[in-house]
Amino acid sequence: MTVDAAQLATLKSEIQTDPAKLGYATNIGVSDNAIAAMLNATTGSGAASINLTTVTKGALLLGMIPWLDQIAAGQTLAGAALPSATATKWQLRFQALQAADPVIQVAQLAPMMSEAITDGIGTQAQIDAVTKRTGSRAEVLFGEGTTIQASDVLTALGS
Repeated sequence: MTVDAAQLATLKSEIQTDPAKLGYATNIGVSDNAIAAMLNATTGSGAASINLTTVTKGALLLGMIPWLDQIAAGQTLAGAALPSATATKWQLRFQALQAADPVIQVAQLAPMMSEAITDGIGTQAQIDAVTKRTGSRAEVLFGEGTTIQASDVLTALGS
């Protein structure tokens, strides 16, 4: 990762205070590689849910299949009749998404996805299944796609 002074300070604090209880202390001054591996692990106590910035069109459409089922059933998740205008709106959206770019910005999808809840065809859990994933401690701290190198650990602890 290319780090600035603030990120180095955050990384140093993370390693020294170990808020996720990963066990950095036994490796400080012994193995920067081991500390980097702990920070980059996508399992264990440091891993947590992160928000994705993009999703593939395929993942999005697959995640929306339950919404299509609700539309086909003609009712909301609560069992109320689904207005025909709402069904039409979602059918047009599905068609538009099928023609969309292969990778879609989550920020652009957020308003539409929130409407699925309002319209009664989708749940927050379904949205989260498409727009979130388990990330490493490094990604939790610094964002999606971040990996920490042993040299980053060495630089942070030396600062």
